[in-house]
Amino acid sequence: MILVTGAGGLIGSALVRRLTSDGFDVWAPSREGFASSALDLDDVSSAKLPAGLQTAFLCAWHGGVAEASHNPQGTRRTNVGGNLELVGRLKRSGTNVVFLSTSLVFSGADTSAEAPLSPCCGYGEQKAAVESGLDVRHDAIVRVAKIGETLMPRLSQWAASLRAGGRVAAAGHLRVAPVMLEEVVEGLVELARDFAPGIYQMSARRDHSYLNLAEALAAQAGGEAVDDPAAGKDVFRPFPLSGRLEVTAPSRSRHWPSGDDHAQRLVQSALS
Repeated sequence: MILVTGAGGLIGSALVRRLTSDGFDVWAPSREGFASSALDLDDVSSAKLPAGLQTAFLCAWHGGVAEASHNPQGTRRTNVGGNLELVGRLKRSGTNVVFLSTSLVFSGADTSAEAPLSPCCGYGEQKAAVESGLDVRHDAIVRVAKIGETLMPRLSQWAASLRAGGRVAAAGHLRVAPVMLEEVVEGLVELARDFAPGIYQMSARRDHSYLNLAEALAAQAGGEAVDDPAAGKDVFRPFPLSGRLEVTAPSRSRHWPSGDDHAQRLVQSALS
């Protein structure tokens, strides 16, 4: 049986659908489910873990980058405390653990799997804290760069504004190397089939600033894209130097994201 926490989120829900369609027996508990099917990171001790869990994908996370910055104590209690308590229970039962982490555990230019962690924001710091509670000789950490689909609402809004002759302000100092949801799920399913401990990374091999993306939209839609030097200053300390991760895959992987650059694809989707 495969456990997927955070099954209501973007990655978790897509992973559950794919695992189920591939014939895996999946347990996808919710926070508010019946006692026999609930798992709340704020009350891990009360969860009834089913017997026979083979691998657990820990996708559950409370809040995003802004929430971690504005409510660091509350989000850390859930995200770090809850996930590490769950990890302890899973490891005592012999379950393989796969933790979904982020490129934001790095602030410098070295984003290799072996690089020292240097979180650039509260969200990254919390992910790094959970990573530090894992043992990569037995557990798997999968760091994922920006999911391309999460950029679409912003890019579509920019495209509409530019088409109307407007001006879009976008950060020239914040960079992304988007990886698409489908390829992320493909790689995770491989770990369900053939678990291998270690640190793995999913990312495009090239990153782009938000200003680059806005300028690419403006080149086709009209309007004007300008730099927004203040963007993210209330969240990032320091600003990360890169948005990309050095792609690292399990040795036997055949379907890990290859690092393709999806920026132009996203721009064209926003314009269509």
